[in-house]
Amino acid sequence: MAKEEQKGIGEQAKDAVVDVRNELIVQSANLYILMRKVLLSSLGAVALTMEEANELLAKLVERGEIAETDLQKMIDELRAQRERSEAEAAKTRDELTKKASNTLEGSVETILTRLNVPNKSDIEELSRKISHLNEKVSALNQQRHNSDR
Repeated sequence: MAKEEQKGIGEQAKDAVVDVRNELIVQSANLYILMRKVLLSSLGAVALTMEEANELLAKLVERGEIAETDLQKMIDELRAQRERSEAEAAKTRDELTKKASNTLEGSVETILTRLNVPNKSDIEELSRKISHLNEKVSALNQQRHNSDR
């Protein structure tokens, strides 16, 4: 007999659950790494843009092409724009997280279905049947015990 055939259904189910759990851990880690890279790259782009804008504005002030009050207005506008960009990045991150979570849930359900792993309702149904059979066996044993007397 093959090694797989020698394993009981319970052991096979446990192995399948461990495989699914490990796959979920790997997928979650990959999703976390991807989301972290997206967030850090957006923050880096915003910071780089702010630095370059500040350098340009400082040069313009030095050359006398704009007044210091105009510079402050522009800086305030850039800060407001940065805050909007950060809010949009957070919203995008949340949407991506939600989509990834839904996709991951669907993948897990598909994997469990393909592996024929029983779900909670299947296990509860089997438990009810076993309890019912135990009651019947007990009743038959009681009848046999009473008829032996």
